[in-house]
Parts: sequence; C-alpha cells; structure tokens
Amino acid sequence: MQIKTILGLMLFMFLNIENAGSSSCSDAMIDSIPMTQISVSSDRNGYRKKRIKMSSGQTWRPFTSDTDAWLGVDFMEPVRITSVATKGYIEDDNSVSYATSYYVSKSGDGVNFEYYTESGNIVLFSTDTSSQASDAEYVDTQSLDLYTRHMRLHFQSWVNDISVRFEVYGCDDVRSTCSGYDENDHIEGWYTGYPTGNANTLEDIYCIDVHPERTIEDCYSDMGIEDGTISDSQMSASSENSGTETAANGRLNGGDPWVAATNDLNQWLQIDFEDFVTISRVATQTTNSKAVTEFQLEYGFDGSTFYSYYQVYTATATPNSVTYNDLTIPIRARYLRFIPTAWSGNIGMRVETYGCSFGKANNTCDEIGDAGETDGWMTNWVYCRNVGSGVVPCSTALGMESGLINDADLTASSYKTDYDGYQPQHGRLNVVSDTFSDSCWVTDTTDTDQYLQINLGTPAYVSKIAIQGSPGGSDYRTETYYVMYSLDGSSYTTYEEDGSSKLFTGNTDATTAVSSTIFTPFKALYVRINPQSWNTYPAIRAEVYGCDYGLSGCPEWYSDGFTTPGMYRLALPNTGNAYDHVYCPMDQLTNGVASCKDYHDNGQTTDGLYWIKPSGSAGLAIYCDFDTSEFVNDVILMEVGHDYENETHVSGTQYTGAGSYSVDVTYAYASASELSNLAQSSLRCEQLLYYSCSDTYIYDSTPTQYTWWVDGSGSQMTSFPGAASSDSGCFCGQNGNCVGGVETALCNCDQNLVPSRDGGYIVDKSVLPVSAFYAGEFDQSSDYASHTIGKLRCYDADPSTIPTSCQDAADSFGHSTDGYYFIDPDGSGALDPCKVYCDFSSVKNAVVTKFEHDWDSVTIQGITGSGKYGLEVNYNGVSLAQIESLMAGALRCEQYIEFQCYLGTRLRRSNRAWWAARDGTKKEYWGGATDQTDKCGCGVLGACLDASYGCHCDSQDDLHTLHDSGYLTDIDSLPVSQIRFGDTGGSKSATVLLGDLKCYHQTSSKMYESCYHMKNDGVTTDGDYFVDPDGTSSGQDAFLVSCDLSHNDTHVKQMFGHDSETRIHVTGFDVAGSYARDVNYDASWEQFEAHFSLYNYQECEQYIKYECYESKLLDSDTGWWVSRTGETMRYWGGGSPDQLSCSCGVDGSCTGGSSDMCHCDARDSTWATDEGYLFNNTYLPVAQIRLGDTDSGEGYVTLGQVVCYITTRKYANTCKM
Repeated sequence: MQIKTILGLMLFMFLNIENAGSSSCSDAMIDSIPMTQISVSSDRNGYRKKRIKMSSGQTWRPFTSDTDAWLGVDFMEPVRITSVATKGYIEDDNSVSYATSYYVSKSGDGVNFEYYTESGNIVLFSTDTSSQASDAEYVDTQSLDLYTRHMRLHFQSWVNDISVRFEVYGCDDVRSTCSGYDENDHIEGWYTGYPTGNANTLEDIYCIDVHPERTIEDCYSDMGIEDGTISDSQMSASSENSGTETAANGRLNGGDPWVAATNDLNQWLQIDFEDFVTISRVATQTTNSKAVTEFQLEYGFDGSTFYSYYQVYTATATPNSVTYNDLTIPIRARYLRFIPTAWSGNIGMRVETYGCSFGKANNTCDEIGDAGETDGWMTNWVYCRNVGSGVVPCSTALGMESGLINDADLTASSYKTDYDGYQPQHGRLNVVSDTFSDSCWVTDTTDTDQYLQINLGTPAYVSKIAIQGSPGGSDYRTETYYVMYSLDGSSYTTYEEDGSSKLFTGNTDATTAVSSTIFTPFKALYVRINPQSWNTYPAIRAEVYGCDYGLSGCPEWYSDGFTTPGMYRLALPNTGNAYDHVYCPMDQLTNGVASCKDYHDNGQTTDGLYWIKPSGSAGLAIYCDFDTSEFVNDVILMEVGHDYENETHVSGTQYTGAGSYSVDVTYAYASASELSNLAQSSLRCEQLLYYSCSDTYIYDSTPTQYTWWVDGSGSQMTSFPGAASSDSGCFCGQNGNCVGGVETALCNCDQNLVPSRDGGYIVDKSVLPVSAFYAGEFDQSSDYASHTIGKLRCYDADPSTIPTSCQDAADSFGHSTDGYYFIDPDGSGALDPCKVYCDFSSVKNAVVTKFEHDWDSVTIQGITGSGKYGLEVNYNGVSLAQIESLMAGALRCEQYIEFQCYLGTRLRRSNRAWWAARDGTKKEYWGGATDQTDKCGCGVLGACLDASYGCHCDSQDDLHTLHDSGYLTDIDSLPVSQIRFGDTGGSKSATVLLGDLKCYHQTSSKMYESCYHMKNDGVTTDGDYFVDPDGTSSGQDAFLVSCDLSHNDTHVKQMFGHDSETRIHVTGFDVAGSYARDVNYDASWEQFEAHFSLYNYQECEQYIKYECYESKLLDSDTGWWVSRTGETMRYWGGGSPDQLSCSCGVDGSCTGGSSDMCHCDARDSTWATDEGYLFNNTYLPVAQIRLGDTDSGEGYVTLGQVVCYITTRKYANTCKM
C-alpha cells in the first residue's frame, strides 16, 4: 500500500477508532454557528431570525403561523444529529406560545429535501405540551439519528403562535464503508471498508461523490482491461515487439504481455477509456524475462497533451505476480499511460486499472462547492480551493503571459548581457518580443544558483508552473528546476513532495511549454524558478497558475505583515467570490482614508477600487472614478450596484398583510450600513426607487402603511422617494394632487383603481441607501406591482470648482464644452449640487441649461374618467427647488408637450386632462396656449377641428389619431411636475409626450433688436441668437432666431425655425380639412408681431409644398393654411390670394386645365406637386396646415422656415442676391 496524505492517515485512524468503540455524540451545535447558516421561511418585526438561538432571551416567529413555516440550518459539512431541542416563549398575558409538533427534513445540497423517516415512515415529532404550557423555559427534546448537512424543522401544530428557540445536538459524521455514506452526500476520499472478495478484511477503499446525484459510490472497481470491456482499439503503445505482444495483449491475467520493441525510457502503454473516469488504483503483472519493475503514470484529456503523475511506483519481478498500487490523489482523465522506468529483461507488462465513472470531476468548482467539497484537484486538472463562502477554481494563469504582472515585477539573479532580449522581463510564456526574436530570460552564469523571480503583485496560492525555452533558434532551455517561494521577499522555501525538494522536469526542446503541477499548492507573493540542469544556458519563459489569497479586507493583509501601500487582491463581499485589486493605504490604515476625494487630494488619479474608511465605518472597497466622463467638470463618481437593479414583479395573495412581501438589497463590496457612512460623507448621493401598482396600496385610508422602504440604518421610511423624507406619503400627497380625487390621499397607488406609479429619486444622504423593500395588500389574484431600485450613486468634488449655473461655468470657469456639469445652484447654501446639461454652442448669445427627466412618452388605455391616470415627472435627481433656482434670470424657458388621442379621447373637454406646475397647481391649458385660456394652441387661433372646443382632441374624432402640441413657456409654472389624463375606456387610447425643460440665459452684454442690428454693430458669426425687437425693458420677451449675417452687403437673413420642417406624410383623412398640423415656432404670435412691426424694409417668405397622389388640394375647399392671426387662407405657395390658387393657377398651367387652380386638384393617379413661397407679413407665418381627400389617395406636405431679408432702406431686387 502507498502511504496516504496526512489527511488520509488522520481519517483512517479516526475511522478505526470509531469502529473500535463509539464515543458520545451529543455536542450542542447551534449556539456557536453564525446566523448566516440559519434560514427561516419568514419572520416578523420584533421576532426576527436573530432571536432563534436557545441562548436568546426572546424568540423567532414566522410572519404567519401556518404549516408552511420552517427553520433550517446549514452545518457547512456532514454531521450526525442525535436530538433536537425547542423552547417556547411567554406572552404579555403570561400564556405560553410554543410548537406542539413538527417534521424534520434533510438535504445534501440545500435544495432537494426529504423528510426524516424511521422504518420507512415519516416521523412527526410531538412535544411535551403539558410541561411547555406551564413553564415557558421548559426545553422539549426529541431523539433521532440523522446524517445530513442541511436540516429543517417544519411546524405542523402550535399553541397561540409558532414561537421557537432551538438547539441541535450531535457530532461529526464518520462511517466506515462507501454504502454507509449514501446519506452523507458530499464526502470523497480514502476510507476503510470491505472490498469485493475480501469480506473478512478491512482495507483501504476510495469513495467518490457522484455529483449531482449526491450519492456516495465505491470507486475501486476494475475498469475492464482484463475482461475485455476495454476493446483492443482502446489500447495502444509507443512500440510493439511482435504480433503476439501488442498493446492489446497487455491485459491482466492474459497470455502474452505487451512488449516494447525497444528497451528505453521513451516507451509507454496507453489506455483510452473513451470517457472521463476516476482512477484510484492500478495493477501490473510480469512474465518470465519480460518484467517492468518500476513505472510512472501519465494522464491526458485530449490524447495529445499528457501530464506526469507525481509518484513513482514499484512492481514485483516475480513472473505472473500482481502488484497493486493505490493512487494517493486519484487521477481524473480520459487517457492513462504506463511509463516504464526500470525493467528486468525486456520491457513487458500486463495491467488493470480500478476506479469509477468521472463523478464530480465532470463539474465546475462552483458545483463541487455546492456539494460541500474542500480543496483538491478536480475537473481537467483544475485545482479548486474552498475560500469559506464557496469553492473556486485555483488553476488560473496569474499574469505572466497576459502582462497583468508588470515588467518591473520580473527580476533575476543575473541575465545574459550580450543580447537585450535576455532580460527577465522577457521571461513570459508564449511571448516573443517584436524587437527581439529570441526573447526570453537567459542567465549570465551557468550554475545552479540562478533564478527568475516573479513578484505576483499580491499574494496568491500557486498550483502549477509552466516553462518553455528560447524561441529564436539558440535552443537555450531549462531541463530541470526547483521552485522556491516567499511571502516577504527575503525568506524563501523550496517546494517539497514526500519530504524532499521536488525537482521538476522542464523542457526537451526550446519551444514546447511543459506544465508541472504543485500537488500541495503554496501561498506566495514571490516565486523563484531555479534551474538545475539545462542545454547550453538556463533559459525560461514562464507562467504561474493559481488563485487569490482569499482575504476580504486591507486590515487582514496588514495583519499578515503587509505594510506597504499598494494594490492588493481582495475577495470582495457580495460578489460571488469575485476577486479584484484594491488599493490599500497601509500607512494610513489605522485612521483610514475617508473618501475617494481624499485619495484624489493626495495625488491619486488612476480609477479603480480603493479601500476607504468613512466616519463610523470599519472600511470598505469602493470604485473611485476620479474624473468621470459623465461630467465635463472635475467630479469624482462612486457607483455601487446591487441585486435588485432590474424591475422586479410582485403578485400573489400570500402578500396580503402589510409588508408581507420583502426583499433585502445586497450591495456589491459592502453592506448597506457601511454605504450609509459613505453617503453621509459625500457631497451628493442619489438613488432611484419606483413602485408601480395595480390595485395595491402604499397607504390605505386609515392610514395604514402597507408598502415601504428601509433606509441605510435599518429604519422603516414613512415617505416615498420624490417626497421630503421628513414627511409621510408620496410626492403627490405632499402636493395634494394624487390620482383618485381624494385630497387626503398620500400616494397615487392609494386610489386602488387603476395602474399607477409612485417614487422618484432619493437625494437625502442621511437615509441612503435603500437596504430593503416591503410591500403588501395583494388581496386578490389579479393584484400586481413591481419595484425598481437603482444603483447608489455618490459624487464628490472640490466645492471651489463647482459652478453655480451653466452661465457661471462659462463666465467664471471658462467652460465651453457642451455636456453634463455638476452644478451647485446656491453655492454653499441649503441646496445640494446636481447634474444638468449645459449647451454653450447652440445659441451664440445664450447658454442653454437642459433638465432631462425620466420618461419621454406614456400611453394609456382602458382608464375612464377625468384625470384618473397620473404620472409624476422626475428630473433625474434634480429637485424642483434646484430647478427653480437655476431658472432665475432666464431669457426664456420652454417645455414641449403633446397630446395624441385615438378614437375620440378628449383633452380639455369636460376637464379630461391637465398638467401640474412645479408647485402642484393644476394647469388647464396645453402647449401653444397660455394660462387662463383653458385651451390648446388651435383654440388660441380659433382653428380647432371642431370650432366649438379649444383642442383638436375635443372634437371626439373616432377615426383618426389627432394631435395637440406646443411649448409651455411660463417660467413661474415650469417645469411640469405631473401629467393627468383619462377618458380611454374601451378601445380608446391616448399618449402624452413631454420634452426636456430648456432654459436660456444671456451670455453677451448686449441684446440686439434683430440680426441686422448685429451686422451693423460688427457681429460677423452666423448662427442662432436671441433678439428682442421691442427692447428688454418692456413689451415681448426675447426670442430665438437664426442669423445669416453674411448674406450680402446690404441685407441679413433672419430665420424662424419650427417643428414641422420635415416632409410629413398625410393619409387616411377623407373629409376636407380633417387633417390638422399645428406648427410650433420658437417665437409666439405676439413676438412675431413685434418683429414685423420693427422694420418697413424687410421682405419675408415661407416655402410650402404639397405632393399628391389622387388627392385634391384647394378644390372644394379641401385644404388650406391658417395665418398667425387665425385666418383661413385658401391659396397656396406661389399662388394668388385673390384667385385662391396655387402657382399654376396664376398662369393657367395646371395639369387639369385652366379651370383648376392647382396641379393636385386633377386627382391624377400619378404624383404631382404644388409648391411655392408665401409672402405678406400680415399673415405669416403659417400657424396651421389643413388637408383632406387622402382616404384613397395620399400626400406629403413640406413647410420651410420663415425667412426675412432685413435692411434699413429699400433696395431694388437685391435682398435675395
């Protein structure tokens, strides 16, 4: 028998002690384990899981006492349980609540459970009710004999309430045969047992976990070489002596053996199992004068690459005798080779292998971790290491080939100086320098004291080394070597196996990479490869394989003796054992570096993970984005994700009670309480939280709170995001405009009638982050809701570098790049900084401040009644108070709003829809109109589809989708804080589109009356400008125009843009004028009037075109346009107002003949066009376009900008030149 590992010996001894005489198995097992290993079906306020241990002075209770309630334990390894104890709890009225019966279940994987049975029957454990009823401290104990890793108690009956404290008694699980481990589920290794054929003798047996079936099976059965299960074609050899001594003859107890044609060290006998197997034992047999007396094993997975097993085995030379050799660490592979290293006479052998199917070696380290595996070599010779919270791969390249290990971290005892490519930084596996074709590390001295030293950058476990020689033809290579390692860089240890230094086999050629396995991985920061034999010169290109050290914090590194500031690899909390480099400030670890900003102030500029210690925190890793591209100005961003970032849907009548649905939010890298410290020390933090509901409450009318969130300190919040955290309710409740028409309603969801949404951004740093979310009142199967919780985002910056507005960013800080800026509206005042978009380039004499929000459009259907649907507008974390501050002094603020109605949905008729101002005030006019009008833009013109009403949608057209749109410009009301609409019962629907809020602040010292005044004052740059024809002291406000200042020597072009400049398709409108397109300009009609009143010498025009197919234009009053004064204009571009014609009607050249006024009026089945310019400043611009006759036909309408040619006196025919 081969000597087993220390672990195997210890286990062997322990097993035999157990067999000799059973010891006590009654240790208390619960009180000492962490709470993370205890789970419950649910719990309730005041009776949480943390009160479940017997030592607790209180008790655990499930949220609801029913037969679905359970408590569970993960012992983290297999145990034997011999008894379970429970205790109740005394109530305020001195009665006792306790469990009277329960089932026990077991599991190996924590997923699949089965009830505990005795004699094939499920056992219901009944407690001593009389003793418990009279004594709250009575401990009821139930006996059982259970082997498991996971167990649960399932409560079936109780008095008053399920109130439980508990303890479990038992011991470690040890048995002596594989079959005895069937219930154990996850132990593998060498044990004592009774192999087949040796029923009276205890021997070593290998037991394997057949994952994922979770059963323990024997793994020492013959693999089929002797009985022919392994076919002749599956056996091959390096060479064969004759036709009767082939590889296929090499079968145990067969006739002639396999005999090699040549007696040398290059011979082998190979078995292809045609599947992955686990091999735990091999047997060899000799014949007379043909006896292998010593051999090694090699194994492989693909038939081309083979790995050497670390032990050398001996065999008897006695003819026909069989030698059995156990593998201390079983081989998992498809191919196995026997490599003769000594022989008597000729090389010859007959063999058998023993083992079983591949088992868990066919799975990943994660799966092995699920089965409770500890450290070991697993799949495809990957080393898996248990890091406490899971089993992870530990055979990963650590960075030589990839460059993760820096050149500066590669040093050597010496290097050959006659060629620059032989320096240690070239000692990287598979890497050939572009400059040096023979690049690798080559020693300058040929002795056995030379080494290549690798600084891994952070301590790691090392499980494998691979080396190759020089790549360029010199054939320098290392043939054998030692491996040495160190944690401090001064004291080195040589790797050993079986008590002596392990001499690794290296290269037989210069280019092939040869891997050597470290069977007992070591922990190191520095690794040295020390050549012992070589060809000409020792030469190495290397890779080191392994995994991370497993520490989760900088203080742990410091405690291990690492005191130099720098990057260290940490196992980051809440990331599934993910490792990453974190900067540890070892020289400041005691007091800590409080924030990313402090690092930045100390000169750190490289983005990455840093260890910070905000006030009140023990320390955490946080990603510092020191100069985030999100902002143009210098801002540090700290963003932390979590496990509930996506929208999460909730439904089910099990969530009827207040807060009966709950989720705990787990953040990457840190706990919520640690992030709370981070938030409070940051300049600004924000987090989004939405709750969308259908027939579920946040508050009912009493008001009882059914839905809430929990802050970073663990406190239940009575306010919902978007509202002030110091008050109760939601934003709409604090403004008194929640849907449902009940002024006392606290949230939109409280009306309990239609789908609604509450929430927004949490910006109060004192309550961030969201640590949990609770919901309830799902009392019907149709009730549903969803919650969305955004990432925690915190910002820091030097307060002295933060502008107070976009204008200040330009004036005081010299910024001119369009983009997002970190702005502090009131400097050091009460308002926090916020994120806005600054546009410095669009307008030449103004800066544009843009406030974006969280939705572009919303469509509803099936909601009847006026304003029954409501939706708040959240300006991406910028509060309405911050917006109001930043709007001050603006030349103009505007917000586009559009209402699209289908099948007769009404807008203002019967007060069906409205919007709310920033203070919550209900506004009963729409875009394009002004306050106090109760109209839309068409109503102001008197040109709505139904002249009886003030909006197109109020005409109740049940055939078409209609539009009412325009800009809201009242600075005292903006921005829109809420929209309300309804009247979408049946098949009717409606859509609201809402644009971003834009405000324009003057940047130049002078405001001109027109583009012409600019030209005269020496301004030469074309572009968009604000102008004020009647002066800044009175009259109309300034408005936006485009100036072509270089048009010619005498004139300028001043242009007015609008929202209908693209080619627009018109179809499906049969009745004359039933298609209506309102045209929204950057100037109001009153501002146009001020412009036209300014000059006698200006000529203005507007291009208009209609392309038609079987569609009339002016005939039968089918189409027209409406002037800014609201007049119906029944002529077209290029036509005559007197003749009511298009341009062809003026000279009688229309397609249909002289009686037609337009080409389109012929209604030909070919495309035709009527186009031209409209003049007359009295009527321009076109305020609305009306068309029809497109039910069977169709058309396209195009409307150009208003273009005015301005001068101060009249010139003949020169304005367009």
